[in-house]
Amino acid sequence: MILFFKQKIEKVKQINSERGTKGLIDFIKNSIKSKFKNEVSYQEWIADKHLRKIDIAYHKQEISKWKLKPRFSIIMPVYNVEAQWLEKAIKSVINQIYPYWELCIADDASPSPHIREILTRYSQLDERIKVVFRTENANISAASNSALEIATGDYIALLDNDDELAINALFENAKLINQHPEADFIYSDEDKIDIKGKRSDPFFKPDWSPEYFHSCMYTCHLGVYRTNIIKEIGGFRSEYDGSQDYDLVLRVVEKTQNIHHIPKILYHWRIIPSSVTSGEEAKPWAYIAAQRALEDMLSRSSYPGYVEKTERAGFWQVRRNIQGQPLISIIIPSAAKTIDTPDGDLCLLENCIHSIETISNYRNFEIIVVDGYDIPENILKNIAAENINLVRCGNQFNFSERINLGVTQAKGEYLVLLNDDTEVITPNWLEQMLELSQQKEIAAVGAKLLFPNGKIQHAGVTILNGNPGHVFYGCEKDHPGYFCSNIVTRNYLGVTGACLMMRKQVFEELGGMDEDFPLNYNDVDLCLKAHQAGYRNVVIPSVELIHYESVSRGEGLKPGEWEKLNNKWKNYLQGLNYDPYYNPNLSKENSNFELK
Repeated sequence: MILFFKQKIEKVKQINSERGTKGLIDFIKNSIKSKFKNEVSYQEWIADKHLRKIDIAYHKQEISKWKLKPRFSIIMPVYNVEAQWLEKAIKSVINQIYPYWELCIADDASPSPHIREILTRYSQLDERIKVVFRTENANISAASNSALEIATGDYIALLDNDDELAINALFENAKLINQHPEADFIYSDEDKIDIKGKRSDPFFKPDWSPEYFHSCMYTCHLGVYRTNIIKEIGGFRSEYDGSQDYDLVLRVVEKTQNIHHIPKILYHWRIIPSSVTSGEEAKPWAYIAAQRALEDMLSRSSYPGYVEKTERAGFWQVRRNIQGQPLISIIIPSAAKTIDTPDGDLCLLENCIHSIETISNYRNFEIIVVDGYDIPENILKNIAAENINLVRCGNQFNFSERINLGVTQAKGEYLVLLNDDTEVITPNWLEQMLELSQQKEIAAVGAKLLFPNGKIQHAGVTILNGNPGHVFYGCEKDHPGYFCSNIVTRNYLGVTGACLMMRKQVFEELGGMDEDFPLNYNDVDLCLKAHQAGYRNVVIPSVELIHYESVSRGEGLKPGEWEKLNNKWKNYLQGLNYDPYYNPNLSKENSNFELK
């Protein structure tokens, strides 16, 4: 608890030094207001989603009609937990709508006498409850493996001894398996529950997002796994205790891509002092074990590297070793416009190129400037350099056409599409983007773009009801985002073309930029083509650029642009049902991860 308050004090000091007294007061007010709003809206959400008796009866009728009735083995290691929480955990299984389960409990030699009494009693009340009493205390992985040894179900599900399953947890998983019999790994949304039974802090997760998963163990609860895969990989490993589930899933996803997400709250984490849900100070060894699990994953990967800590405990940045020293072609469409700033006139193109040349650590790049014969001669002389190639286009300005034209002249294996109204402020921006772009499963890699006042312009693109939107638009630069989405590398459906890296081979495979989108949505269209082709798109918040948005081409949409995008992608987006990197429980009115 002392550590917790120390961390809060340090945070207050940091904000005060960055924003001053007024900024600190505003931050505290907004935090309280946001917390109250979220708490109230979540209680309303719970009431709206509450299952009635008629709903439960209907679900039971559904079960009788299913072709598949998979059996779930619920693995629950137990050690010295308070009686009330242990009984609530067991009862949450007994009360399941779906009846085909077994609860496999392994007591890790708990010294408290009430443990044996409770487990024995419940095992006698329900034959589906199986108990192993270990004679020597070991650890959570050993106990979990003891429970796994008596599991006979088709799938295993993991339940902590002080948490609760939602009444429909197994029903929803069995329903999904009937729809997708190939499913090997299923995870759901979750929330927290206090000692009085009040629920809070819901985590509405994205569909499978590998880069986000390598940043944090976001799938967590409820996790359901095909039993033969768990046994094939050897179950749990004691050297990763504290993050044994993270290590387990890092190995599971190397065995299968049949991963599914149920966007429903099916698990309730108990908030008590001994739980990791109660704060970062509860189980510091868990974070150490998580880092080791990631490092072990990297040692098995085709893209080895190392793990860096972020400003938030339990969240990581996985860094990959760059393979070779490939040439990067930076393509900048420009008319070399000049803007007024407090420091005087600023030529955007000169400023952009100067920032690349002076800030970038990675030096193997070329710059291709594409203009419409409108860059003044004095500017051309100022930017002239051996690694800068000027490509000219006499047609009316069309961003897509100029990018495509620049690509035809690019010698690099990797492309960076870059607006001339950007300014690099992260020295290793090219390395960080290249680390991801070199992975064959990834197409577009984006960055965090900031307005000159430091607020966020771009940190990823969602598409909600056909409307592309920038997440956390207008928020403070250091706003953590929804479950640290503005801190860690994360998958999104789209990234902005104002700063986008992609392998040249992928860009050409996708047919380049669609020139029917001359000004807006060409980047969204490119990213959707990549997603449709099976690639992932990624944003790296630790890569930052200033963006003097739209200065170089005017503001706003042109008539028919949104309709054109929707006509082209309506069927595909409807097939997705919802943005896979967002969550259907969250608001479709904005991209800030708020409840409906």
